[in-house]
Amino acid sequence: MTAPASVRWLAGLPAPQARYWFAEQMSPGSPDAMDSFVFRLSGPVDPTALRRSLRNVVCRHNALRSLIRREKSRGLQVTVIEPGDTGEVLEVRHTDPGAHEPVLREFIARPFRLDRDIPVRALLVVPGDVPGQGHFVVSAHHTAFDGWSATVFFSELSDAYRELVHGNPPPPCRTSDYRQVWRDQSEAETETDQQALMEWARELVGVPDLPLPRVSPPAASGALREKSVALGTRHIGLIAGAARLKATTPNAILLTAWVRALRSLTGGTDFAVALPVSGRTSLASTTIIGCFVSVAPLRFRGSDADVDSDLDQTIAGLARALRFQFMPLEQVVSESGPRDPHRTPLCQAAFVSQEQTDLTLRLADVECVHIPRLKTESAFELTLEVWFGGEITARIRHRVDVLDDQRATLLADLWRSEVETVARSVMEDPSR
Repeated sequence: MTAPASVRWLAGLPAPQARYWFAEQMSPGSPDAMDSFVFRLSGPVDPTALRRSLRNVVCRHNALRSLIRREKSRGLQVTVIEPGDTGEVLEVRHTDPGAHEPVLREFIARPFRLDRDIPVRALLVVPGDVPGQGHFVVSAHHTAFDGWSATVFFSELSDAYRELVHGNPPPPCRTSDYRQVWRDQSEAETETDQQALMEWARELVGVPDLPLPRVSPPAASGALREKSVALGTRHIGLIAGAARLKATTPNAILLTAWVRALRSLTGGTDFAVALPVSGRTSLASTTIIGCFVSVAPLRFRGSDADVDSDLDQTIAGLARALRFQFMPLEQVVSESGPRDPHRTPLCQAAFVSQEQTDLTLRLADVECVHIPRLKTESAFELTLEVWFGGEITARIRHRVDVLDDQRATLLADLWRSEVETVARSVMEDPSR
């Protein structure tokens, strides 16, 4: 494989940014390459202060002022626009009462022209006859924005708006440099770390696809549905107890159960599960906006009978993912030989775990309620999403052309059952 120093860059861009640029070229406007955040507003909004606040945040992060162009002889070139030249970030529309939904859908679906448009835009929808009510939407492209970025973005937007509506200047524009932070993280790795990363990558070469049903006719993406999975008090107690005994996290129990459920459903005995990782390994990366997120594929081999082996593989894989926060996916795919072009490379199933927290926007005296909007289409076949808060909640998101509702229900039942199987296996092991 290529020397470790170069695998974190693709065509002159940080690898996560390049991946989403290529995704946009393959499927313009793909929901997988964009995120939108919708808030319902109750209270009088100052459009001028909101517009200036948005420009203040865009000024602070050069990733939000970047255009990406293809240069034939030099790969991809990034141009960072000066803060005063970005154009309007906020669009204001007045609608009839109750007529906001088509406006929101059109705005959210609008593709970014990454060689001409900055990768973030906002919309304020104001119903004509209902004072103090409305919707605010921010749409961002993943070439410059990931889930972590959203928290930074709305925190800084809230701070700037608060100052402006009180007649104060917004916070000073201290620009962050996404590409430099990515480079600094790469250069901070030791040679031992680099060698260990490449060793892990080599172990993934040739991993078979998960034997899911074939799509007919073949399609690069498909409609999504979701299946909620309830875990009762008994399950939650077992998960916590097993994690303590095994000196691991609840995620290890839940992911092991997911692997075993997939194996039972599909018959696959060698496959990889995608684990999103933040990619932010330095203190500097925690306060800037940019695309750092990556996918760590965890490979699982074995049969249903050996719970301990599955759990040990999970714990080792999670430790590697936490350590490296990156995987040179392109090298792994390239060295794995021909694959089904209509399948997601390497991983057709994913495991996503996150804290149950609401995205917060504070616009002075305006009540802002985040309204999550689920994606209705994706290239990704199958994902288990788990939230931790006062309780554990979960849902399975599946492409309907890959898994129908009946088999999705079966998969949910299998996972719930395997959660108990894995946890009890740990709790009842006499060696502990």
